[in-house]
Amino acid sequence: MKAATLFSLTVFALSGAGCDSCSRPTGAVADAGPTLIADASPINATPFPTASIAAAVNRDHLPAYAGPTGSVEGTITVTGDPAPETPGDFKRCPDAEKTYGHAFREGEPAAPGGSRWLADAVVAVTGYGNFFVPEKSEAKEITIQGCAFSTRTVTMTYGQRLEVKNLTKDFWTPKLDPVQTTVMMMATPGGDPVKLYPKVPGHYHLIDHDRKYVVDDLYAFLHPLHTASAVGGTYRIDGVPVGKVTVNALHPRIGKSEASKVVEIKPGVVTRVDLALEHKAPPPETLDAGPQPRLH
Repeated sequence: MKAATLFSLTVFALSGAGCDSCSRPTGAVADAGPTLIADASPINATPFPTASIAAAVNRDHLPAYAGPTGSVEGTITVTGDPAPETPGDFKRCPDAEKTYGHAFREGEPAAPGGSRWLADAVVAVTGYGNFFVPEKSEAKEITIQGCAFSTRTVTMTYGQRLEVKNLTKDFWTPKLDPVQTTVMMMATPGGDPVKLYPKVPGHYHLIDHDRKYVVDDLYAFLHPLHTASAVGGTYRIDGVPVGKVTVNALHPRIGKSEASKVVEIKPGVVTRVDLALEHKAPPPETLDAGPQPRLH
């Protein structure tokens, strides 16, 4: 097996009906559904054995890479049709429309019909040799700010935990879909982060129990060389093994478009890699985004 194991990135349509409850009392039980736990620390132990994680991310028992590394950074842009508006009622949380009001977040073109920066695109480095690149961080951290998560696309490595820190004055109940547990953990304002654990590699939605407009994409990869582009389209990936690699980009909300470039990584050097995607709006009667794109 090559060091970079890939999986399909399925494109899902956003759906939302506004913020059902923008503030919840501590310890509240939502509609007699799953139990809400304000302080979930006792149940935040890793729900699967370390040996299972190791078997998945390095199933061929390849040696860990210990050589020199470099970095890649650049900007992801999009051309073509603009992002369509997202149906949703943002009256209770007006700031949420800035993040979730369109199918994807993009900038304004410098010239009519020109390219725009693209946020929340998945960027991954693949194609390196027959060795294993271990993940160095135990957790992937994101925050809740205003009426939104700090990113609409989360990339993490299988075996990491996702820590969601609530910086707002309201109560949030983040969870993964498909549902990982019947217990719903509450992110209290300014409290300890909620810890979520993808149980298998692949694609999830990160949602909130009370805010139906929140539908973020989360990908648990089997290798650590990945990230998502920020507002402004910028990205950076450190710790890339020296030699020829492929830098890939796609966006979960833009179907049938992906970009890649083969580059040479040199020790201690930051290699510039800018990639562009193209968005073509589907016909009005078509709701399916088309075939699933893949990272190469």
